[in-house]
Amino acid sequence: MAKRSVFHSSPTKDGWKVTQSGKTISTHETQKASEAAAIKAGHAAQNAGGLGQAVLHKSNGQIREERTYGADPAKSKG
Repeated sequence: MAKRSVFHSSPTKDGWKVTQSGKTISTHETQKASEAAAIKAGHAAQNAGGLGQAVLHKSNGQIREERTYGADPAKSKG
């Protein structure tokens, strides 16, 4: 199974950033712009034949929402 490309939209002291594997791939002035970029990157990973995920953080750094793109693993009890 292909590895999922995960893109985080998170706050910084100067605005917002999108990161992948701990590396900043873009910076933005607003949360909305950062989230749009993370979602777009997740879709691009899926469109390239892989799996994508956008992890959207609140202004305090906590995860607010996760969106996955591509085939999700089968659900299991638990």
